Amino acid sequence: MTPLYDITDIQQRPFHNGPDVALLRDLFNRRDIATPTLIMSRSAIGRNYRALQEALPRAAIHYAIKPNNHQVIIDEVKNQGGSFDVCSAGEIDLVEKSGVDPATMIHSHPIKSLPEFDHAVGKGVRLFVVDNPEEVKKLARYTDTKLKIVVRFRINTNTTAVVNLQYKFGCTVDDVLPLANLIKESGHEFYGLCFHIGSQCIYSKNYVKAIRTAQRLINRLDMAGFDTRLLDIGGGFPVEYVEPVPPICEFCAPIARALDRHIRPGIKIISEPGRYIAATPTTLLAGVVGKALRDGKMWYYLDDGLYSTFSGMLYDQCQYPVITDRTGDHKLSVLAGPTCDSFDVIYDGLMLPNLEVGDRVAFAATGAYCAVSGSNFNALRRPEYIIAD
Repeated sequence: MTPLYDITDIQQRPFHNGPDVALLRDLFNRRDIATPTLIMSRSAIGRNYRALQEALPRAAIHYAIKPNNHQVIIDEVKNQGGSFDVCSAGEIDLVEKSGVDPATMIHSHPIKSLPEFDHAVGKGVRLFVVDNPEEVKKLARYTDTKLKIVVRFRINTNTTAVVNLQYKFGCTVDDVLPLANLIKESGHEFYGLCFHIGSQCIYSKNYVKAIRTAQRLINRLDMAGFDTRLLDIGGGFPVEYVEPVPPICEFCAPIARALDRHIRPGIKIISEPGRYIAATPTTLLAGVVGKALRDGKMWYYLDDGLYSTFSGMLYDQCQYPVITDRTGDHKLSVLAGPTCDSFDVIYDGLMLPNLEVGDRVAFAATGAYCAVSGSNFNALRRPEYIIAD
């Protein structure tokens, strides 16, 4: 599917929950806003949060701040009643700035350096994730505080998410009970189970399979005398970029049914959405800084590229919808970034109307895994945020 849309397309099919058409038209024409700029909609953050909560009513939301740690998102999640999933000392400190009690956070990184671990415990985080015996050994240093430990497991699936997070983390199903015993021997509390199918997962059945596996593990743990208090189903809920995905209520319906059917009421359920909350509320506005006809293609050079906001194309394997207010005949074109590196090409072979130097191009759903993974290579200006509402 082509990633190109014009303003009329957006009016006919509002495919992303971001700035409205009137705002986009204004941004294309305003010259008091320097590009590149990221336009964030506070209200869209809240809408995404509420939509996911309605789709999965049993799962308390712990926003995973790694895809976008902007203070506005953290504050809005807090205002909506959400909690947080953190993976580092820096993330703990960012969330704590909003007045969030670290005791309400879950530290979901299965591998923690001792300084990172010490910082988290010292701040008051009490809920942690492990997936191997070496990590359990680190618990021995915390003799004054009893920690709540969740074991992360993985399952085999016939289909995978765009970013397969089971490749790097998660123990086998058979390793769960031995790890629970090691946690008990350490003097800390086995508290529950977690899994993470992967990021941008479009297969609800993978969640359902993991939930069924969790039920079998809970039964096995019951027989061994362990009280499972928590099931963390991770995140990975899909966002519509250039390919359609089911509405979140439709996508989550089989997951919600599986939770009701297989996980008893006394067990708390949490989810760790990151992308679903953060992606669509932000739109990138970039400027055309140069153009050249090269080998039969019109090359347009933008003031943002792969080394900055479009780093998500490399690390997150995403494509972002391109929005223009220009019309006319479409010609074979290239969108390239501003650096002096020939690798810095965003789209090659895109059919575009004629653009002029100084024109603006918008890119939808650039709120997740974009700004956080970019750099200022060539000492170029990084985009700043404008909060739209």
